[in-house]
Amino acid sequence: MTAPSTAAASLSRDLARIARALRAGANKSSLPLSSLSALWVLNDAGEPIRLSDLAERENLTVPTMSRIVAGLERDGLVVRTADPADGRASLLVPSESGVELVNGNRSRRVQALERALDGLDAAERDVLARALRKVAEELTERPAE
Repeated sequence: MTAPSTAAASLSRDLARIARALRAGANKSSLPLSSLSALWVLNDAGEPIRLSDLAERENLTVPTMSRIVAGLERDGLVVRTADPADGRASLLVPSESGVELVNGNRSRRVQALERALDGLDAAERDVLARALRKVAEELTERPAE
């Protein structure tokens, strides 16, 4: 295995700093990032999905995702319904409150990011969003070996 490039090392450091800052700025009622990420996936799916599919998309085990979803259900952010194609399985969708949360209406993390992005013009925001999305897709499609 080769040593990481300076750019990769710098990006890793900066992402860790961003994650720490967002955690520090979140209030006690904020969702853990793992729960928020699962909620984002459910929202972006545009249709109900199975727990096992959600776990796969998030690169987590089914038992871990089950605990995350149980917390989201308890908080009224996810709705579970029976899968009509398979009575043993269930389908998950974000609740109205869950959709509001992921769209940033109640997220302190999103508000903090918005303040941080204020110093960028529209073109810089677009480049940053596209680049980070591409990196995220690459990491989730081909997890570390």
